[in-house]
Amino acid sequence: MKRLTIDIDSVAQMRNLFNEPEFNPSRFAILGEVGGAHGIAAILGDGKKGLLERDIKLIKETHISYLNLHIPAKDPQIKTALSLSPNMVTFVDFNPSELHNRILPLSANIISGILPDILPDFQANNISVSAFVSPEISVLKQLSKVEIDYVEFDCSRYTLADDSNDELVELDNIRSAILGAAKLGLGVNCYGGISYGHLPALASIPQLEDITMGLSILKRSIEVGVNQAIQEALHQIIAFQKE
Repeated sequence: MKRLTIDIDSVAQMRNLFNEPEFNPSRFAILGEVGGAHGIAAILGDGKKGLLERDIKLIKETHISYLNLHIPAKDPQIKTALSLSPNMVTFVDFNPSELHNRILPLSANIISGILPDILPDFQANNISVSAFVSPEISVLKQLSKVEIDYVEFDCSRYTLADDSNDELVELDNIRSAILGAAKLGLGVNCYGGISYGHLPALASIPQLEDITMGLSILKRSIEVGVNQAIQEALHQIIAFQKE
């Protein structure tokens, strides 16, 4: 079965925006796992707009599923991630001026010039490594020269498409990229503005392993509760997935 991972960064953003401790990312993570989520995704940036290091530590101590930590390929986040020892680290780029959609796909310079030097430390500590990239064949050619375990494709051009034609084009790009990544022997995850309406198309892609949802899960949870929000997403994935 495909995995459903919940990104808790939106909860931390709400907490910081309204200065409201009731928006508790670690508690949301626990409730999500109890509701059936297979993993937790957390973005470790500068701590000013999202999660703090203490949030990640608490989640690490209490979570019962899979923890995927999104970090930039630079210090001090690299040292922090190594000390926290999550199940997976996904390297991303950051747009510090944005509150939402803060993470960006890795550039060619980071993939080929920086990742090869920092990956061995994570692999030596049994931490799986992934790269957040655009769903493009040219990017896969670069990744084929880097010893990573997973690739996480940015789905935002699909999920934020202006019309149905653009949406179909971007979905086809995602399918092609996922197939290409699978042929390289990489595990495949997806992330980026994914809502409930996108689940049927994504779940039907056989090689896709993990779907990460963030803000859409939070908004639905406010309406129906965390458990119900998770179950609705899982039902969509189960109904449309193909082995």
